Amino acid sequence: MSTVLVVDDDAATRVVLRMVLERAGHEVVEAAHGAAALDIISPDLLPDIVMTDLTMPILNGKELIERLRSAPRTASIPIVVVSGNYDSARSLQASGLVEAVIDKPFDAADLTECIRAVAGTRMRSRQTAPSETC
Repeated sequence: MSTVLVVDDDAATRVVLRMVLERAGHEVVEAAHGAAALDIISPDLLPDIVMTDLTMPILNGKELIERLRSAPRTASIPIVVVSGNYDSARSLQASGLVEAVIDKPFDAADLTECIRAVAGTRMRSRQTAPSETC
């Protein structure tokens, strides 16, 4: 399956996301904020999907998304926003910066299906893959 980088400042949320994703067969790497996520991404680790919250200290989710999209090496990594900030998440999706949005609180089965769908679009070009709300 896919390697998913989960970025959220709430440790309990990261644990739940890890359990759900690992149960679905994904490998999970965690970061507590955007700066830590950027530090994790290296020549040895380029995740298949980045799943991020928006409201975090140090480097928030929007800033992380902007940095990922601006670097050639990470520009095509699918990004899924998992957030309770509905308006900001939908704005990012409408602008084409993220592939999908999952609202908090989330249903584990819906989250698993969303990641499966996003991982499937990884095979297609980012420009032609439709954004979706999960």
